[in-house]
Amino acid sequence: MSKLKELIDRIIEFGTNEKLESENKTLEIQRLLIDLYAEYLTIETEFDETEYENPSYLDHDAISAVLAENLPDFGWYHSVFESHKIDKDAELVTEDSIDDLADIIKDLVEVQWRMENNSEKDGLYHFEFLMKHHSEQHLVNLLKYLKDKNE
Repeated sequence: MSKLKELIDRIIEFGTNEKLESENKTLEIQRLLIDLYAEYLTIETEFDETEYENPSYLDHDAISAVLAENLPDFGWYHSVFESHKIDKDAELVTEDSIDDLADIIKDLVEVQWRMENNSEKDGLYHFEFLMKHHSEQHLVNLLKYLKDKNE
């Protein structure tokens, strides 16, 4: 559990800390996202029945601006919509690596807030839920982009 918290805290810094220090920010975020994905794939959660207040949310544009400053070589890329379907007319779409990471960070900020203000159980449940229904696709797309970019 402490590893997940450390991962979340560090990943969030990429979108909130304008003076982020790292020897290689691109390599570090790639490693952090891989570790985050591994945590997600092994996590088991339970729904917390307690009624909690909802967290406030960070501004997506503000996160994106800090990310663009910290990761200036991130950019647009192509991917195939519904790549698991083999068909002759695959739909090529344009994605944005900054937007992918901003969406992941926004979800992680919510998880962090829930862990700190509600309960660990509530935070973990929402981590699994948000990954499954939103962030996982961004994360997978972003990791593929980073892999291809490094070749």
